[in-house]
Amino acid sequence: MQGTVNAIDWRRVFRVAGVILVILAALWFASLIPKTIALFLIAAFVAFGIQPLVVKLQARKVPRLAAIAIVFTLLIVLLVLGLLFIVPLTVEQVTSLASNAPQYVSSAQGWVVDAEAWLRERVPNLTIPDNVFDFGKISGANVGALATTTLANATAILGNVFYSLLICFSALILSIFFLTNDHQIAESFASMFPEKRRATARKLSAEITQLFGSYISGQIIVSTITGIVVALLSWAIGFKFALLLGIITAIAYSIPIFGMLIAQIIALVLCAPQGLACVLWVQVIMFSMARISDNILVPKIMGDSVGVSPIGVMFAVFAGGELFGLPGLLLGIPAAALIKILWRYFVTPWLHRQMDGPAPGES
Repeated sequence: MQGTVNAIDWRRVFRVAGVILVILAALWFASLIPKTIALFLIAAFVAFGIQPLVVKLQARKVPRLAAIAIVFTLLIVLLVLGLLFIVPLTVEQVTSLASNAPQYVSSAQGWVVDAEAWLRERVPNLTIPDNVFDFGKISGANVGALATTTLANATAILGNVFYSLLICFSALILSIFFLTNDHQIAESFASMFPEKRRATARKLSAEITQLFGSYISGQIIVSTITGIVVALLSWAIGFKFALLLGIITAIAYSIPIFGMLIAQIIALVLCAPQGLACVLWVQVIMFSMARISDNILVPKIMGDSVGVSPIGVMFAVFAGGELFGLPGLLLGIPAAALIKILWRYFVTPWLHRQMDGPAPGES
């Protein structure tokens, strides 16, 4: 009897070791083809983001293939409009920002001088080293070099537009394949499990799809609305870089906890040449819109789509950012939710078996 138990334990050890070796081999192989992996990941995220919209159209009696065609047609129209109108205006504002860099340096220096004078007036015993914040040390040549470099980078970005469009087009085609063959993909995933576990595998696949779909589509919608409102209101008060600020805000809002703080610091610098009134108005607009998004749009559009505690959110964001940079910041929360789901499906039952023993009838 003892020998049988030992044999079963050894089989489990070899099985776990085999799974770990397969995972390591897959990761090593993926490291050899990063561009292909990136393409498939982009396509998967597009498919996850579009899936909830397709499901809603299906609920309105629209056939699945027709729903996919409608959603992708709208997406392509939005991309074309963005390329025709938004991208040129954004490049124009970035170019203007780079060419006016000396003015921004001068404005920043003026703010620092005023702040130092205010501190010395109210705290006479405070010692501030001379020239510690002297932006004048940045010579015109350095500022000119910075502007030239920025413009060169913008030109390089434009030079890569064709390649980026090719990647986007390929990802769209691949995401259509994912959506039209979702059932076959789910069945292929389930077939990797033993027969008695396949129903659980199908349920797991559906839950993961719902998790990522709800989070990605909801985050895109909320971030886009937040960016558009900030851009429109900033434009209404006469801010020169309203479109650029709207894009920065949309990206920043998708980064939890400190994304909007970074965006407001950037806005502070961009608004400086237009005076204190512009700075205050833009800060009020961004802060107010962020609170509206947090308290109204997120509960209405996303709900509790990930089910991760606030402490878990903070840990996921910081850990994801430290490990993977910007992608980790953006996807840390759904990754934490995925780990929670996998724990519930696989680790929790195993722990129950270890603590409670096998259920009646189990061998």
